[in-house]
Amino acid sequence: MQLTAMIFPSSADGRSRIEELCAGWSELLVLPTPLGRPSDPEMIRMINSERPELALVELRDKEDALSVAETLNASCPSVAVLGFSTDWQHETLVRTGNGYQRVISTDKLDAKGFVEAALGAVAATKGTGPDNLIVFMPSKAGSGASTIALNVTAALANECTKSAILMEADLHSGPAGMYLNLNSTRTVIDALTESRRLDEKWNELITPVGNFGILPSCNVTEPFPEPSPWAYQRLLAYVKPRYEYVIFDLPEVVTRATEAIVTRAKTVYVVCMPEVSSLMLGRKRCAGLIERGVSPDRVQVILNRYSKDSPEPAAVAEILGYPVTQVIPNDYKSLWEANLKRQLVDEKSEVGKAFASFAWSLTGRPPEPVKPIRKLFGLLPSALTAK
Repeated sequence: MQLTAMIFPSSADGRSRIEELCAGWSELLVLPTPLGRPSDPEMIRMINSERPELALVELRDKEDALSVAETLNASCPSVAVLGFSTDWQHETLVRTGNGYQRVISTDKLDAKGFVEAALGAVAATKGTGPDNLIVFMPSKAGSGASTIALNVTAALANECTKSAILMEADLHSGPAGMYLNLNSTRTVIDALTESRRLDEKWNELITPVGNFGILPSCNVTEPFPEPSPWAYQRLLAYVKPRYEYVIFDLPEVVTRATEAIVTRAKTVYVVCMPEVSSLMLGRKRCAGLIERGVSPDRVQVILNRYSKDSPEPAAVAEILGYPVTQVIPNDYKSLWEANLKRQLVDEKSEVGKAFASFAWSLTGRPPEPVKPIRKLFGLLPSALTAK
């Protein structure tokens, strides 16, 4: 599940230098190519057959750079193209008909510069697509993030008539699949493993649930290596243009791999409960997301299991330092009944209506205002309120 690349050199020396740079990057898998640079039709055929993320092309001159960019952008739009030259005398970003072609000099490039240039080229390609990725993660295990993710996805599909998919990225748990008693033969691990062949495999991988789909993790039983960020990036690049809403259910700790998800999300919702430990950890999770590069305006808090004895949402927001944008009531009976019956929460229940209101707010309809019950600053220790 490494980042994949193909080398298309114009000279033996050029190939040797590019291979030397690639050899120093353990996360890069170089796929086989001919010793010399093939014709444009053959290069297109090879790229479309092997589907690398990155094409490393040795360029002859500026005219060649423009020709390669035009050819590959038209025929292989999903591949990032990085140009190389031994003695490049022009600008490093060559203006093309629909963007820019980056060209770097092999004589002046070290291993670090190569990695940065390659990552920049891939990120520019992978970053395309609609801003429709929503992430739910708990402040601590058991906060109800998976239940919210599942039922909000269902409400988007059933109430709001939007195309939606739920991705279970909590690879060691998979509660959504267990809640609905899904007997899925394929899991999110299969999707990550097959991330370079999703066009061929997608219908086999997803599990339909009424009007929406789930990529579950509930039947992951065998040990598996930590997925790479590239596998998640390929998955995101595939699903974002195909669904109106892509919902990810993440565990409370963001890894190097799942960082690719949170940094591309429209919103990351941290689910907290109105209790001291959950709020303290919620503040920690929010700060950790921002440290990983998530824009602060994309980090928001959900106050779950809210009851008349809970602190006022405004008070919780003040303590956390992050906005509480959604409040989910503590409708334990409805959730218990849904879990016993292995089905979604009753849409007519108190919590079901809250999920529907939440889903509508994601589409642009303002959520129903939550009436404050009472201020209970005294329930929370001064250590928590200190920032």
